[in-house]
Amino acid sequence: MPRPKSIFPCGFGEQPWLIQTPGSDKETQTFINPLKGSVEERSIPEMDGQLCLSRFEEWLFLVDDLSDDCFLLNICSLEKIRLPPIEEPFASLGLCILTSAPTSPNCTVIFLGREENFLLFCQPCKCKIGWTKLHVEFNVVGASRMLSYNRKLYILLNDIVVIDLTSLSTNFVETTSMDKPKFWSFGIGFVEHLVESCGDIFFVRTRFPSLPKASCIVDFEIYQLDFANQNSWMRVEGIGDSAFFLDQHGGQSFCSHDPQFDQNCIYRVLSCYDGERIYKICLDDQTISFNLLPADAVQDECSFYWVLPVIPPIQKHAHLTSSETIAGREVCQNGCYLVKQHKNREVPISIAMPLAELPIDIMQTISEQLPLKDAGRLRAVCKPWAKQLPNPMKEERMWLMYCPKISGACQMYNPCKGKQFTLNINKLSSFDVPTRLLFSKEGWVLALKGYNFLFFLNPFTNDFHHLPRLEDDYSYKGVAFSCAPKNSLNCVVFAVSGPPRGDFMRIITWHYGKKKWFQMQFENEIPFHVANNNPVFFHGEFYCLSRRGNLGVFNPKNNTWRVLDQPPPIYSDAAPDIGTEYCYLMECNGQLISVFQAINMGNVCVFKLNRSMMAWTLLEDIGDLTLFLDYRTSIARTLPCKSYNNKLYLPRLHDDTNKATFYYCMKSRMHNPDIKSFRVPYNCVWLEPHLQ
Repeated sequence: MPRPKSIFPCGFGEQPWLIQTPGSDKETQTFINPLKGSVEERSIPEMDGQLCLSRFEEWLFLVDDLSDDCFLLNICSLEKIRLPPIEEPFASLGLCILTSAPTSPNCTVIFLGREENFLLFCQPCKCKIGWTKLHVEFNVVGASRMLSYNRKLYILLNDIVVIDLTSLSTNFVETTSMDKPKFWSFGIGFVEHLVESCGDIFFVRTRFPSLPKASCIVDFEIYQLDFANQNSWMRVEGIGDSAFFLDQHGGQSFCSHDPQFDQNCIYRVLSCYDGERIYKICLDDQTISFNLLPADAVQDECSFYWVLPVIPPIQKHAHLTSSETIAGREVCQNGCYLVKQHKNREVPISIAMPLAELPIDIMQTISEQLPLKDAGRLRAVCKPWAKQLPNPMKEERMWLMYCPKISGACQMYNPCKGKQFTLNINKLSSFDVPTRLLFSKEGWVLALKGYNFLFFLNPFTNDFHHLPRLEDDYSYKGVAFSCAPKNSLNCVVFAVSGPPRGDFMRIITWHYGKKKWFQMQFENEIPFHVANNNPVFFHGEFYCLSRRGNLGVFNPKNNTWRVLDQPPPIYSDAAPDIGTEYCYLMECNGQLISVFQAINMGNVCVFKLNRSMMAWTLLEDIGDLTLFLDYRTSIARTLPCKSYNNKLYLPRLHDDTNKATFYYCMKSRMHNPDIKSFRVPYNCVWLEPHLQ
């Protein structure tokens, strides 16, 4: 008889939960609600001393860590299905997968060999047969994840190996292979998952600035498999009304029509420098946020896995909208209409007042509440307004542009005032693939469409300029252009990349008016460890900052590359590990400025290049400067408002409960407010308005 559900946390079985199982060292299990952040300890004797090796929805595959006993357990009903003992040495077994719920006749538990090329499997409906071991014709070393769908097993290696599971009954493993999707994004380390959702297969790549165990999520990619087009991958910007849940065992999809449940999101549990985090990647606004689990709730060497209950779909109810609750709102040159509530309907009431005579303070208040584009249109309604209302395009000096959608909608966020609006860029809606923002200068944005199409965009004027197609897929760590492309023969686009050891450079350039890109490769006499940051066009050349703090220079006129012996690397003797610091380079008032930021913003070092001595000078403060930092585009400016001086802004968006703006103060050496309460857009660029 199933045990009463009171032993489970309140709400368990109604939504996904994260469970931590520490094996035989602890007699309780930790249940974590990812939406509310609540943590509860529960004791389930059936799980005591058991290792969870795989799961499917409500079912867990458990193995006794002191013997070879194994069984399937329904975590909601506590129903138990015993499996034959595993006679193969446990140390020889690698990845494990439960292909489906045991209610399906095709349910199979599959092990992949750890070093030897074999596959070990057992079907619960055929327990008497026991475990079967078959040789496979591919190298199992390096396998990271497995996914079962439609009687096929997909294994992530250097490519994707596909096994026809129906062939297992013939004692022969039939395999094919397919390519992974290829795309560049920020970050040195990455982890990949395959997820099946509503009959589609998705490939998810999570990016880190260094190794996942020591770092945090900084970038993200998602692709959908196109079965009809030779199993090719398409980059997508959403997953509909589903949510993906990723852990060390793989990925699962959960569909819900409950409006209280976050849809079109991806949840990922990750060990970071400050503890265990539950990341939430929201695909609607392309942002990353996280909750840090309490330290006392996390056990050393623990295993986390998601449990997804099977819930019948909720029927949608039609929402009727009465025409009586909708009132027309009109503005004309002779007067304006206000709306007055009258019983159960809104009635427009005409007020005979010329618009030009409306108090300007009221119009200014209205203007501040409008989107930037509409605020500009408001000034054009009548001449007095054009003279008295501020021009929002000119008033705001810096914007964060993020979340470009295929529909053409982009989000614009002012970091100083916390203002945000949606900007519709018509020409983006003609693309059938997502757009990646790469760099900005003088109001223009360099963006990537698909894998190898670059284009210029001025979001304030809606001007476009397409560049020649790249011969290879875009895979560069830094890109910049010399000046705005508007009818300028001086415009040069420069992109750079190189291996971690820094022994050579790979460079491409495009000059305005040319029909092709020019590709080059240079050997480095001095090691140059390429960083993920934007080059700076300075005195007719492109300057690049390495992870160690030395400079490389490219001359676009004679196509030469050199690594400067001065200034010497800032971290020459005790260099930080790869990715443990972010670094940025920018130019302001004829000076080169570099910033090295620790991953937790606990240590920020700002340097100015002393050109007479060719040495970096550490700055205690930056005076009247304001720095806007990001690896795509970093900008240093002197803003008219002194309250913004001596501060560093990163691309951070406040949440619904916190309207403050995030910055790092050089004077106090503190960030304000807590950085953990902000969302990070993963497709964004700092942008200065430019109307020409």
